[in-house]
Amino acid sequence: MKQRLLTLALLVFLLSLGLTAPAAAQDTISFLTPPWGVPPNEDALNAFMEESGITVEIQSVQMADLYSRVQVSAAAGEAPADVIFITEEGPSNVVATGNMRPLNDLLDMGDLATDDFEKLDFWTVDGDTYAIPTYLQLVMMDYNAATLAEAGFDSPPTTWAELDEQARAIRDAGLDDHPIAMGAISWSWWLMALSMGDPMFDADLNPVFADDGSKGREAMAMLKTFFDDELISPEILAGSINQHALFWSGVGVFHQAWQGSLAVANNPDRSQQAPDSAYMVLPEVGNTWSFPAGIGISVDSENAEAAWEFIKWYVSEGTQTDIYNAFGLYPSRMSVASALNEEGVIQGYDEIVAQSMHTNELPRFALWWGPWAASVSEVIREGMTAGASADDMINQLAEEWNELKEEYE
Repeated sequence: MKQRLLTLALLVFLLSLGLTAPAAAQDTISFLTPPWGVPPNEDALNAFMEESGITVEIQSVQMADLYSRVQVSAAAGEAPADVIFITEEGPSNVVATGNMRPLNDLLDMGDLATDDFEKLDFWTVDGDTYAIPTYLQLVMMDYNAATLAEAGFDSPPTTWAELDEQARAIRDAGLDDHPIAMGAISWSWWLMALSMGDPMFDADLNPVFADDGSKGREAMAMLKTFFDDELISPEILAGSINQHALFWSGVGVFHQAWQGSLAVANNPDRSQQAPDSAYMVLPEVGNTWSFPAGIGISVDSENAEAAWEFIKWYVSEGTQTDIYNAFGLYPSRMSVASALNEEGVIQGYDEIVAQSMHTNELPRFALWWGPWAASVSEVIREGMTAGASADDMINQLAEEWNELKEEYE
């Protein structure tokens, strides 16, 4: 009894001096992300950890490895990480498979200004929100305005036939041997087909791109002529370089790009196209699709509260500004985009706004989208290399879509 009284007296004495017992151990969470999702401002991350008492362990992997890790962990009933960064084919590979925790209860707390975010609806399925947008990306095209003017054209093409004509004129003038920088990948075909006005799929997810006389067939045929006539560099099919690196190396006038690409293309330290690159609104109907990145919480995480605190910091105005400055990734917060535009930081703002008015989202929440999307690039690469007809490639892609749809449904 005497010992307990002495201990209590000592505790009261320490408290009177403003001293306390040692602090409890910090919460620790893990963040699974591709390299470009790693917070670029280390000082700001350290400040968040110190102020919040939350330790963030970052696991940086390539996107393909990220999906694999999520799937392997899910099979074991474990969380691959507390917080997961998702983009591109994430909807089918991570969200539709049930690996992400709905955030509705956390959003209901009202401590995140959701009205400031664009594309929150992209990550919302049947009323459940699974991720907070971190950056926006429309698939776009940019071009070298100086080379185009040198070839005698005062504006970019408004039809794909006109783009073809301008590209051939540029080559004939000896200004660029391979004036189109596009990849032998799914994106090139989707970009052309959507902008020509093909809806790609109907309401029941039937592949209308395979209909007779479709714009999807027309787009594949034109893409094939770009490769056959070497308007696109043979290096692309050889796999020795991708379209972005090729364009930035100085090869190409028209470039399959993305929202934010001018931050790279007009950076003289990274691109030989600087300072002459500009966006063009896509030809004809002009439709594109978007792939906003998001950040969410694993359905198996046991640290949802700490994970939510990190997410709020990650999508904060300061962090989004840091991410744009480091990677040129267009902020999802309207307030940040507006502020950066007022500062003159965002290049091609008007063209981005104009292009955003023309979108036709692809069905990426279909469970079989991920496997099919991978097969599209494979069919295009093999078909262009082997000289397959455009119709054969389209028929093969439709057949694979229908088989996967039947399997997954």
